[in-house]
Amino acid sequence: MSRQKIYVVMVLVGLFGTVVPALAHHALQAEFDVTKRGTFTGVLTKFSMVNPHVRWFFDVKSPDGTVAKWEVTAGGPGPLRQNGLTRDFKVGTTFTVVYAPARDGTNLGRAVDFHFPDGHVVTLYHDDPNNPNDR
Repeated sequence: MSRQKIYVVMVLVGLFGTVVPALAHHALQAEFDVTKRGTFTGVLTKFSMVNPHVRWFFDVKSPDGTVAKWEVTAGGPGPLRQNGLTRDFKVGTTFTVVYAPARDGTNLGRAVDFHFPDGHVVTLYHDDPNNPNDR
């Protein structure tokens, strides 16, 4: 293969490598209905601090005894880590979670509030970022 062909292939590979991550990102409003709220109480089974989003996994028991698996997601792990919140989420703890529901109706939500067993609340999403008291 000639040097020119190798150069063209390298440029194309480089361009493709920058296009794929750009296409993979999505808008919050495209995946979640941020105008609605849901609530559940469940036991934290897994807490994942992996880029690009933090994820919490819960077992939610219904009145008839069946258990539904739920996943709640939020922004990147950096802000949680910087604010010392990572040690507050312990597997086995029961939380009440307020979330913006997934548009596709699955057991997936965007974290809004976490209500801890001791009564304190951590808010991770505001409707108006300029007004943190928008409740």
